[in-house]
Amino acid sequence: MHKTLLGYIPEDSPIYKLHPFVRLLFLLIVSFLPLLIPAPEWNFLILIIVLVLILYARVNIRVLRIYVPVAISMGIIILISYTLLGGYHPEYKVLFTLFGKPFYWERIRDALVVYFRILPMIATMVFFLTTSSERDIIAAMRSIKIPFVVTYTFAMGLRAAGMVLEDFSIIRQAEQARGFDISGKPLTYKIRKYVMYMIPLFAISLRRTEEFTNALFARGFSFTGEASKVKRADYILSCYQFHFYDGLIATLIITCLIIVLLLRYKFGYFSLEKSLINVWFGQH
Repeated sequence: MHKTLLGYIPEDSPIYKLHPFVRLLFLLIVSFLPLLIPAPEWNFLILIIVLVLILYARVNIRVLRIYVPVAISMGIIILISYTLLGGYHPEYKVLFTLFGKPFYWERIRDALVVYFRILPMIATMVFFLTTSSERDIIAAMRSIKIPFVVTYTFAMGLRAAGMVLEDFSIIRQAEQARGFDISGKPLTYKIRKYVMYMIPLFAISLRRTEEFTNALFARGFSFTGEASKVKRADYILSCYQFHFYDGLIATLIITCLIIVLLLRYKFGYFSLEKSLINVWFGQH
């Protein structure tokens, strides 16, 4: 198994045939596409494509289960913000009224637009983090000549996020090993327990930060001074080969971005006015 930022995937996963730069390019462009596309159905299609790629990369589907409650709660918060807290708009179409509070079709539509813009971006980030390690990220960023300090800081930040999830899982397993189980408990009790998890997680993070600092100091690393000016050999790049199919896929990704830009701003495609959700439901 190959260790990634958010878990493990098989060594023979097809994703490892691609150069890390191609994976980073996919993350940057596919995460940017939902910002260009207001129509929810197209963003939903992007979400489906990313989920298919996650399965194709042989990522353990159980890793994705922890994001389902996050996606649901986020959708509920967005819907409440746009409907219950969205104010009164007499110029909008009232879909229904609940306890004297009108629910406008336009506000529900706007909530769906925002929600289906965020979901593909989260799925793309999860796909990247579950198929890439710190070494892959460093190789991808160094291949486009990003300074070593920036590369190292970014990679360690992502790794820290993965470590927090691992530490959280360890704490939960330690509680279960001692016979403690929060299943069946009230929601308020579960929320209070999750808040209490922040205390050991914060303590572990502080201790790990000190360990990182001591390790860097022992290796003579410094962000400032003469040590930071020493030219470092990019040995890690020699471990990755950029093949013809890598260039082909990278070109395809960039071409998709150009096509979306042309269709969106030159020909008016992907607009909310032409969206199926607006045509099918907004006019009835």
